[in-house]
Amino acid sequence: TPHHVVAEMLRLAETRKEDVVYDLGCGDGRVVIMAAREYGTRGVGVDIDPKRIEESRENARQAGVTDRVHFLQQNLFDTDMREATLVTLYLLPQLNRQLRPRLLSELRPGTRIVSHDFDMGEWHPDQVLHVPGSTYEHTVYYWVIPAKVDGVWRVNMPMPAGERQYRLHLQQQFQEVSGTISARGEELPITNATLTGDRLRFSVTSTGQSPPVKMSFDGRIAD
Repeated sequence: TPHHVVAEMLRLAETRKEDVVYDLGCGDGRVVIMAAREYGTRGVGVDIDPKRIEESRENARQAGVTDRVHFLQQNLFDTDMREATLVTLYLLPQLNRQLRPRLLSELRPGTRIVSHDFDMGEWHPDQVLHVPGSTYEHTVYYWVIPAKVDGVWRVNMPMPAGERQYRLHLQQQFQEVSGTISARGEELPITNATLTGDRLRFSVTSTGQSPPVKMSFDGRIAD
């Protein structure tokens, strides 16, 4: 991953000082080193090749960031990455797909993932960035780990005439959400649903009244 592409990956992820960056398959350590040097983050690089780990540690020493980054020589599938707030990847598509279930189950909602050149199969990215290069155009894929919202939720809403109870039935495919909401015998589809990390937004238009009433919901998923 050329250094200018690393810079774009970190920019796209809106990297900030409080981030903990994990680079899985870190090579010479350039991603976590740049993140520490340019943004002040903490970082962990993982690589199975001892020569690359040795190179990474020397590069970190030369960059003056050994107090903020460290490197692990191990299989990335054995890595405990639960503290990560940003994960960067340059892995082949098959490895990305094998890693995907762990990313979704172990990382906290809102954790960002950036991959150079290779996607996650049917998990569609939230953003795609094309970066010019000397030999080819690089592609950067960006995702945000979504909260788990699939299922039936009870919603208690204060209304002028008193509290009203709704039943919200959601279906989820990664960050894509659809479903219905029902109350007093009226079942309505939700529209404009977006799920970004733990934040869920959607709209509902009730046609049981004249004129129709549009309601917008915006909330966070907890536990």
